[in-house]
Amino acid sequence: MFRKSKIALVAAVIIVFGEFNQGRAETLVTDLSQHLIEITSQFSGRELLLFGALERHAMESIQSDDITVQGLDYDIIVVVQSSPTDVVIRKKNKVAGIWINSEDQIIRGVPGYYVIGSTRPLDEFLSKKDQSELGLGLENLRIVNDDGEEIKEYKEALIRNMIENGLYKESSGNVMIKDEILFRANLAFPSNMPVGNYTADVYLVRDSKVIINHRTDLLVDKRGLERFIFNFAHDYPPYYGIIVVILAISIGLFTGFVAKKVA
Repeated sequence: MFRKSKIALVAAVIIVFGEFNQGRAETLVTDLSQHLIEITSQFSGRELLLFGALERHAMESIQSDDITVQGLDYDIIVVVQSSPTDVVIRKKNKVAGIWINSEDQIIRGVPGYYVIGSTRPLDEFLSKKDQSELGLGLENLRIVNDDGEEIKEYKEALIRNMIENGLYKESSGNVMIKDEILFRANLAFPSNMPVGNYTADVYLVRDSKVIINHRTDLLVDKRGLERFIFNFAHDYPPYYGIIVVILAISIGLFTGFVAKKVA
């Protein structure tokens, strides 16, 4: 009689857990330590904290000494990237002992900043297929030309250059989970980061499946004199070019005048 009651209890727990799983058995809340990065003349980079909490609802109460609910181990992936833009990649060839630009490609929809971090290496908890479909990782960035064709050689060069400039980064073990509920990740932004809208995506993975994706917005913008110069250069490029040339000539003449006086 006791054995039948225990079997019935296990069956009831499975049904209840199945109902939770069909809906949403977890809730993910994330945020940034700040949502605006202001770039001024003194800007030398910034570090932000991305943090969050996982609420499991009734899952903990289901567990007992005799019954263990599987799937309470989680992994977290954090992806921060800037809005996509178009870039021109030039290929250099050596001609008569001199390196010159011989070919170029226009690459569409490339993020100027891309950083991905996770609790552990992605291959340990997420399939290659899912990584590709979700565009997770530098190798899964879609780098195509005007015809929509993947250009591997230019893609490798772009990623290599962006890594060297500190604008692309891929790492694991840098997302920390505490008490299986709270998590945090430190985000480093270099001084040469592009301005514009950024997104911080957090993926919650359980049993090798992404079950929740939460997005937080971040704005990187110039302030003060930098903002005025930036707007003027983009709104009136011919006038900006003329002013730059005049300033360069003026500085050159002034430097020559001072040098003559000193001599």
